[in-house]
Amino acid sequence: MTQLDEPALEVGSFPNSCQYTAKTSRGDYVVQIAWPYCWNKDRIPPEEDERPVSILYLVDGNAYFATAVDVSRRLEFTDSTRTIVVGIGYPKTKYIYDWRRGPDLTPPTRDGKFDDLLGSDGKPRDDVTFGEADQFLSFIQNDVMTFVENDLFKHLPLGADRKALFGHSYGGLFVLNALFTKPTLFDTFIAASPSISWNRRSVVSYQEADFRARKTPVNPPRGLLMTWGSLEQDYQRQPSDTDEDYERKKKEAAEERMRDNGLEMAERLRSCPSIRHVRHWEFKDEDHGSAAVTGLQRGLMQFLINKM
Repeated sequence: MTQLDEPALEVGSFPNSCQYTAKTSRGDYVVQIAWPYCWNKDRIPPEEDERPVSILYLVDGNAYFATAVDVSRRLEFTDSTRTIVVGIGYPKTKYIYDWRRGPDLTPPTRDGKFDDLLGSDGKPRDDVTFGEADQFLSFIQNDVMTFVENDLFKHLPLGADRKALFGHSYGGLFVLNALFTKPTLFDTFIAASPSISWNRRSVVSYQEADFRARKTPVNPPRGLLMTWGSLEQDYQRQPSDTDEDYERKKKEAAEERMRDNGLEMAERLRSCPSIRHVRHWEFKDEDHGSAAVTGLQRGLMQFLINKM
């Protein structure tokens, strides 16, 4: 078969998706939205389709929106799920991870103090701030969620109990902070490789401690899933590592205590009346980067199929 005409290139995009730029006092954010493949372009399901609709919100949309849409649409085909995916990210720059995720995704501390972030020269950096996760979460709640649920999909009966929040690394820390400070905002919280060790585990001594000390438990209680890769704590030498690289990375992984911090938090929360269940998975031979994708897929499957 011979092509009749020279192909005319078009800008690629997902079917059944849209995006907009939210201009705020905190800077611009790119919000990407996708809805089930079987619906039409105007976000309307077929008349005979009465399946319940779930919503997944995720941070670092630049990195994970496409993956989340791919997984959700495969589950739509194999398990007849119906999922709206909403990614909150940043305008395109040279890098897929924007520096603003530092302040946006890290929680505040009791005393307002944070450990210095050291640059490659070993000196503290003065161009990075932290501790603004509460403000970022308020933007997601009051601007993004309100627009998505009350405007874009106002014609749908969106259940309050079928919303999940996903984040990885700093994003996983953001998810934990959201659970501890605004637990009724989502039904399921999915924290992949959460940076619990950040700032000397201040999220444990501050936000988690206050959450577990609540006089009135969250009703209904919430679900939490934490995931991580085995190599995040037990680093294995890579072909490109020099002896010095290997020893440094091995030491850093051990000090990060990704597995231990996750297991310890899970054990503490199991007896918390505000948590209906806490689950965790470790992915063998996955590192911090690759565990993001496996954690997102496992989290979506648990949320959509197992109704965690």
